[in-house]
Amino acid sequence: MNYQRIDNFLPREVFQEIQTFLMQGDMMWSYRSALTDVNDTCGFHFSGDVFHSEREQCDIPLLERIGVPIITRLPMSKLIRIKINCYPRQVRVGEDNFPKSSYHVDLSYPHHTAILGINTNNGYTEFDDGTKLDSIENSLIIFDGTKRHRAVGCTDENIRVNININWIDEIQLMNTEGKW
Repeated sequence: MNYQRIDNFLPREVFQEIQTFLMQGDMMWSYRSALTDVNDTCGFHFSGDVFHSEREQCDIPLLERIGVPIITRLPMSKLIRIKINCYPRQVRVGEDNFPKSSYHVDLSYPHHTAILGINTNNGYTEFDDGTKLDSIENSLIIFDGTKRHRAVGCTDENIRVNININWIDEIQLMNTEGKW
């Protein structure tokens, strides 16, 4: 599995401000009764939708506070989505990681995906080839968004929090619009 990991992605003070906001009770979370889609009901999570171009949805205060520091550091032509995920521990401490979402792709067309870890824990992102990428605070993982992956919850912390960003670059933009 090809991917890029960028440790210390955000400047420390910028990251700490985002981390504090998301981890210490100020974030307004929405309950999701499934992990990836309505059929993936082996667990639940909470999320916050910051931006979604296809739904014409934008939470401007969250975009300014959380999105801008991230997207200004990524090479993109078009932002598609920013979603914040919060996966509560759903097992007893020390038991196997659960739940594991179903394997999925975020979008049905070529795009890039980045996942920024907000807290370090034993949860991870797993690809269908068996590659596991640990959840590490202020570490950004970038990969081909068409690769099937899944979220795996943590057992050593109360929550696993990350920010998922999807975008397309100039070449992908030309392909999706049928122009060369």
